[in-house]
Amino acid sequence: MDLHRLAPAGVFSAAAAHACGISGALLRSLVARGRCHPLHRGWYSVERPAGDKHRHRLRVIALLEEYGDAVMASHCSVVALLDLPDEDIDWGTVHLMWRDPDMKFRAFSRVHIHERLDHPGLQHERATVDLALAVAQVGLRSQTGMLVVADHCLHRSLITPARLAAAAHALRGQRGVTRAKAAVPWCDARHESPGETLTAQVLRELGYSFTPQFEVPRLERPGRVFHTDFRIDGTRVLIEFDGKLKYNPDVNPDAARANFQEKLREDELRRLGYFVVRLTRADLAKPALVRARVEASIRDSCATAA
Repeated sequence: MDLHRLAPAGVFSAAAAHACGISGALLRSLVARGRCHPLHRGWYSVERPAGDKHRHRLRVIALLEEYGDAVMASHCSVVALLDLPDEDIDWGTVHLMWRDPDMKFRAFSRVHIHERLDHPGLQHERATVDLALAVAQVGLRSQTGMLVVADHCLHRSLITPARLAAAAHALRGQRGVTRAKAAVPWCDARHESPGETLTAQVLRELGYSFTPQFEVPRLERPGRVFHTDFRIDGTRVLIEFDGKLKYNPDVNPDAARANFQEKLREDELRRLGYFVVRLTRADLAKPALVRARVEASIRDSCATAA
């Protein structure tokens, strides 16, 4: 029995299975044998969810099929559906939005169907609300989650600052909107990865003023520049975020070359009089440690300048 024919999008309903001659008893047997996996009342997946985000995505697909053109994905469910970068997101509840402006909010079985929101600066898609609105909706619960997905979308020109501001305005009156609106000025297309977004958040919370993607003219190759993740404004201190994948030989066959090239790059930056602070995700979880490293580098740079 090829269940994939029954589920071209990866999910199928019990009703569709019954129409194809699969009885309730056989469906329960298929679940017990791991041939399909329950997602939501009356809906199943032909693939085992790889994690909470993947399960959420499959549930969104199932609910969009169940409700058809009556709803579209919203909030964090858009992040899951489009497989956008995520941080600090609760995948327990699927969020949808009615297309009909007269439909009222409905909640059941870890599903929330929200009333329709519109704004002149936004345009909803076939399967999702306007992407900028979904980003702002994430911010109703988590500024960190909003910043990570917003920076990704801004960097890739999937949304604009104006659309993001319009989205935050459209959420007026909702619980958490003050949190989301406060995060809008911090969203920055210059942050090229979630790690850089999280680094910026920690530096901001520590009270530092900084410039992302700071350009350092190269002395040894005139006309060329180094792009560094951050410079602490008014200092010769540079901040670099180190992701674990780039330098991990187990997942990146070019890790050794990347390590060597990074060493040459940092050596030249130091010859130019800059002090480099390298941070990892583990470091970002310890703001006091980050502050100590940055302050030590500022003191060293001032002593060298003197």
